[in-house]
This record gives sequence, structure tokens and C-alpha cells, in this order.
Amino acid sequence: MKKLIRLSFALLTALLLVTSCSEDDENIPLELGINTGIILDNGESKVITEEELQITDEDNDEVEIFYTVTQAPENGMLVLIDDETTSITTFTQQDITDNKLEYIHDGSFTESDYFEYSVTDGETVLTGTFVISIGEKQINHVFVLNEGNSTGSVSLIDVAGNVTNNYFKATNGIELGQYPESIAVNDEYAFIVVTTGTGAGYILVVDRATLEVEKTISGLSYPREIVLLENKAYISNGSGEGVVYIVDLKTLTMNSTSIAVGHGPEKMVVSNNKLYVANSGGWSNDDNTVSVINLNTLTVENTITVKSCPKDMVVDADGNVWVNCGGVPDYSNYPNVSYTDAGLSKINIEDNSVVSWEIANPSGTVKNIAISKDKTIIYYLADAVYAMDITATDLPTTKLIDKSFYGIDVHPVTDKLWLCESVDATTAGKVEVYLANGTKETEYSVGAMPNSSVFVY
Repeated sequence: MKKLIRLSFALLTALLLVTSCSEDDENIPLELGINTGIILDNGESKVITEEELQITDEDNDEVEIFYTVTQAPENGMLVLIDDETTSITTFTQQDITDNKLEYIHDGSFTESDYFEYSVTDGETVLTGTFVISIGEKQINHVFVLNEGNSTGSVSLIDVAGNVTNNYFKATNGIELGQYPESIAVNDEYAFIVVTTGTGAGYILVVDRATLEVEKTISGLSYPREIVLLENKAYISNGSGEGVVYIVDLKTLTMNSTSIAVGHGPEKMVVSNNKLYVANSGGWSNDDNTVSVINLNTLTVENTITVKSCPKDMVVDADGNVWVNCGGVPDYSNYPNVSYTDAGLSKINIEDNSVVSWEIANPSGTVKNIAISKDKTIIYYLADAVYAMDITATDLPTTKLIDKSFYGIDVHPVTDKLWLCESVDATTAGKVEVYLANGTKETEYSVGAMPNSSVFVY
């Protein structure tokens, strides 16, 4: 209600700001027809239409009605859609009518923005304020999960870019535990999956802001990844014969039902009410399948063959599942390790058909994959970072970023790439942030062996 009142007040102010600087009886003065402002989500862009901003003038064409931006937006840019990289200071009513005027929010943590303008037909001048309301979909902070050595850690990056390392320990006064593998967040909790060296894995249920431990779910042997869906969490488990465990998110207890899958299950994704499980083969590297679990019956309804040692998956705009596969390692010439049958596989969810591409130069056992905000561009890690359109029929030959990383995620609001760089198990790592075109924007120093970033609204 307060935001609505603020918006209404701002629009009223905009109307009151309209003034006439000419009393020429021979010229029909400009009139403010419409100024409603716009509403958009954080980090998004929106075309400003004539239904939202319109000046009328009976004796001039729209192309002759010129706007001058006297106060530019603070948290975004005004552009013409022909060139979305250049901020403009002038435009016409015709530009608005032709749907060419666009506001692009910069993704900062803000609730509103505005620009001030003067508009003239050559004789009469009006001034006004156009209010931009930023929706509630905003990232409040980012957690970076660091695997470490004897114990892992969590780094927190706030909206101002400040980093707090060892955030979990600072809150709880205890270490996170050995080998944290993955993290997921819902509206109430964050869930941290920890795989210990002794095989006694567990899930820490923590406050999504402070990371204060609410509960520990034990009884797992080798937990790896977690997926949250409605009132259930699904956890892949096992270095050999694998299973998927189910946790009731209402009671935070593990269901007695488990679902047998392949060897060494890793990443899981959901598409078309089915859970796809990448079976990597675990320590023996002896699997090349994806198990498909029907979420209505909680049974495996299909097993799909892909490239060897599938590690990570994403779902594209068509619902199809993309799998990044590490390949079978050959340690006979260690430390020079080679890999066979590594690559990308694309599963068509309509008929379970598979298209695969072989990656000739994989960088190692880490085979992460991510997808753009609109789910049309695949980003995958090999010897570098590559970008591939989901409609492409061949792997890209050009490197997007000529550098290898340990993990990759895409910011769900800004569409920027968050790449984890690991040195070793005891040296501080980094998260480097890149624009979608491969231009580096910034970097953060985090804990040792960062493997992923999770974005918290």
C-alpha cells in the first residue's frame, strides 16, 4: 500500500509539474495527455508506449514534438531500441508511438527510478517527471559455496558488493563441515548438502538470510545435489549404486521412500513434471545414463543413454534437457589425464531422443553448465567458457571466455555469468562476474574451492 501511495503521489507531482511557457494565442499549446509511469522487474527492460507517455498537439505532428531529458534515470538507461547500448537525452513523440523508447534497469537493489523531461513543439514548453516502479523480484544477497579442504565455508555477497567470508561459522560458531557439495534456497530456508570424508553425509537446514542452523537431516551416505519442488526436496546420493531421497519440506523429515537410479547420481533438473538425474558413475566413472523419474508415481520410467560421466544439466526454453558429460578419465600418464567420450548431450523430452556432441579438449572432471535468463543460450565449461544457442547444430568453435573455471551460474535477474575460480583446497578462490558478451565486470575474493553461487531474493 505504501508503494502504491508513493507511486500515486509521484504521478500527481508529475501532473502538477506541467507548465506552459508561452501564451501565444496563435499556437495551440501542448497538452499532457498521458503519464502513467511504468512497472517492471529488477534488471529487466521495458518499452515506454503511447499508453504510458503521450503529449498531444493539434497543430503539430508527433515527429515535431521533441522531448529533452533534463534529469536522467539513476538506476538504468533510456535508449532507443535500435541501439540499446547508448543512453539518449532526446527523443520524439513519434519514437514513443513507434515503440522505440526503452528503459533498461541496471539490476541494482532499488524500488523505483524516474526521469525528468521538458517537451516542446518549438513554441510551447512543458515539463514533467516520468516515474518507474521496480517490482519485488530483486536479489537481496548471494551465497557462494566453498568446498575447502578439511571444512567448507559459505561467503555472503550483499547488494553493495561487500563480501563476508566464513559467514556460516560467524553465525553458528561451528564449522560448516567437510565437502559441502550444493546449496538450494526456497522462501523460508536454505539447504546445504554436505558429503563427509567418512560417508556420513547430511543436509543443514538454515535460515535463508542468516544461515542459522534450524535442523540437520542425517541418514545419507554420499549426498550430492538437491532440487526443491513445491513441498518436497530431492537429494541424489551414492558413489556407487545411487538413489534419490525425498525430504518433506513441511516437516523437514526424510521420506522412507527412496528411488533407485544409476551409479553416482549428481545434478538433477525438472522438466514436464519429471525429474532427470545425471548418473556420473561415481568414483568408478562407469555410467553414461540419465534416469527419468515420474514425479506422480515416484518411479523411474525411462533410462536415457548420453555421453560418458554426465555431471550437470539445465532445461532450455523448449523444456529439453542439456547434459554436460565429463568423459571417462585415463590416469595412466598422470599428471597428464585424458578423457574419452566427453561432451554435450541434448535430450528431447517429447520422444527421449538424444543429440550429442563430443568435446575434444575437456579441462578435467568438472563439467558445469548454465543457461541464460531466457533459456535460449547454453553456457558450458571445458577448456574455456563457451556459449551455444539452443537451436545450434554444432558446438561453438570460438571461446566466449578464454579461461577455465570450477563452477558457473547465471544471475536470474541481470543475466550475468558468475564464474567460480579455484586455486586449490586451501587458497582463497574468486568469483568473477562477466557480461553475457564475455566482458569481465568485477570479481570477489571468497573461500577456498568455490563451486557455485546461489541468488537469494
